Amino acid sequence: MKHRNPKINKYYMIFPGDGFLTRWKKRFTRRPIPKFPRNIQIQTQTGCNADCVFCPYGATADTQPSGKMDWDLFRKIVDESAHHRVRRISPYLMNEPFVDREIFERILYINRVNPQAKVILTSNGSLLTPPVVERLLDLGDGLHELAISVQGIDPEAYESTMRGGLKFDRTMANVTHLIEAMRRRQATRPALWITMVDTEIIDARKAVEYWRSRGVNARYTMLENRGGNIADAESMAHHQGMDYFSDCTRLFKQAYIKFNGDLVLCCTDYEAKIILGNVRDKSLYEVWNGEVATEIRRKFLSNRIGEISLCSVCKVDREREVQVKSSRPLPIVIPRPPSARPPAPTTA
Repeated sequence: MKHRNPKINKYYMIFPGDGFLTRWKKRFTRRPIPKFPRNIQIQTQTGCNADCVFCPYGATADTQPSGKMDWDLFRKIVDESAHHRVRRISPYLMNEPFVDREIFERILYINRVNPQAKVILTSNGSLLTPPVVERLLDLGDGLHELAISVQGIDPEAYESTMRGGLKFDRTMANVTHLIEAMRRRQATRPALWITMVDTEIIDARKAVEYWRSRGVNARYTMLENRGGNIADAESMAHHQGMDYFSDCTRLFKQAYIKFNGDLVLCCTDYEAKIILGNVRDKSLYEVWNGEVATEIRRKFLSNRIGEISLCSVCKVDREREVQVKSSRPLPIVIPRPPSARPPAPTTA
């Protein structure tokens, strides 16, 4: 089964039937698939304290194995990455990174072994208590970027989107404390971004402008149905029909490693439906270039996406991703949205 009118992918493969002109055009207009992933995400520990409406975690957590990545495997992955041109290592995958009590030690290990790689985290912010913030800022330049998922600035919309018991006031208090702590220290790292998924539930544009008024970078991204795992995604989308994600680049440049060493096809594969191999007994290089991964990429780039179970049903809302960088430093006085009650940071 082929998808109609697929969008052109940034990456290419040379196929046996390609003539000279086709090969030439591919090489000069697109990118070769790297022999080693440019970005690596590592699930150091399973678990998340949120249940976001746009994320499959809540619906899949009870049926999936849980655990924590042992240090031998973690070191093996990071050590191998140091021999290749890896741009980014993110020690989280399908989880809230701060549930791992050893997350700071893991970041320091990445810094020491592969200092060329940027370390980037995405968190829901609910566990960024003052003691956690102090440890985070004590890393200095060790954490390059921290993205905090704050779904809008309306308490009701936020809590109905993120669910799982997350409270708007608590998250806003934690973020405010982080901003103030960074200002006191005059810290430039981590680069702080507030992120959200653009849905009909929240006013993403209003939220981005609000964070900009506070001197904080903000962005919102396209809504996805996460490989078909969010059945009602289209009811939250801006457009009636979402597009097939035929120009996705994840399987060509990013590696997603679960706590047990399984390399899954995509960050949306919460049920590990497509496993490319396991990096406990093989190197990441071997699995990345193995026949399973190669055949899937071949199908994707030859418009046989329908033969890939996860990709064949993956759709996105083609609302353009918007990023707004603040043009001024973090302010001394930090305003709060009118709808928010003045919160106090938690210490638990």
